Amino acid sequence: MLSGAAFLILSLLILMGIGWPLLARQARQRAAIDRRLGLAPTAAMPRPAVLAAPDRMAPLLAQAQIEVTARVLGMVGGGLLLIALFALLAAGPVAALAVVAGVPMALIGWVRRRAQRRVEALIEALPHYIDAVRQMQAVGNSLAQALDRALADAPAVVRSYIAPVARRLELGAPVADAMQVLAERLRVPEISMLAAAIRTNMRYGGSISAVLLNLANILRERIRIKRELKAAISEAKISGRVLIVMPLVAMAVLVAMNPDYIGFFLRDPRGHRLAAIALVLQGMGMLVMRRVMRLAF
Repeated sequence: MLSGAAFLILSLLILMGIGWPLLARQARQRAAIDRRLGLAPTAAMPRPAVLAAPDRMAPLLAQAQIEVTARVLGMVGGGLLLIALFALLAAGPVAALAVVAGVPMALIGWVRRRAQRRVEALIEALPHYIDAVRQMQAVGNSLAQALDRALADAPAVVRSYIAPVARRLELGAPVADAMQVLAERLRVPEISMLAAAIRTNMRYGGSISAVLLNLANILRERIRIKRELKAAISEAKISGRVLIVMPLVAMAVLVAMNPDYIGFFLRDPRGHRLAAIALVLQGMGMLVMRRVMRLAF
């Protein structure tokens, strides 16, 4: 049975789950109205300061295009605290520790998946953007103008990543420095290749159009090779997932056939040790299989 405090915390969590989407939707509607009216919301409300992320997390957050502000951090921390308190009152300290450890891991996994999806979309569209830059420069634009004007017809994902470069160029920053800042922030090999090509051309001279043409062809070749590698290892990935799931399915079937089968692991101290060893070995096997199936190119 849940205590009164647990019910109170559960009601707060439900209110947060209902209220957060409504507030976010209202904010989006206000922003859309401001854009239609030509208003500048940043002038009326200062942009919240972005907190500095740790060095290991900063590139991942930049790739996922997530900015951590004090307000967001406070809301996430408060929500985690409420969930942990509810788990503590409802199921005990073990459940609370599981929540404290599991929720951040789930958030990191979500950020990684978001970053992977957005970076893959950027890499797919980057050769077309480079071709557009080269064509803009061929009709008489400077490199800075070409980088800016090519964004008009670029996909939304390219605009979202390259827009900071365009803003730095408007403020008078050199093209090579602006691209290098983006490359160091994202740490995406394709962006680093573009920044290195521009920096080398600015230092030693030559035709930037030929450099951009070769770079676009190289990026297309990398995309083609990645697709072939994914197709080649898809069978191995399926086999690995089957090997990961088989012990869990076998355990579930045995428990369904004979519920007393796990009594030794639940009641006997020796069973506790063996269960812990089995879980550790299963976790190690899952990590090894994930590492083997990971595609790095």
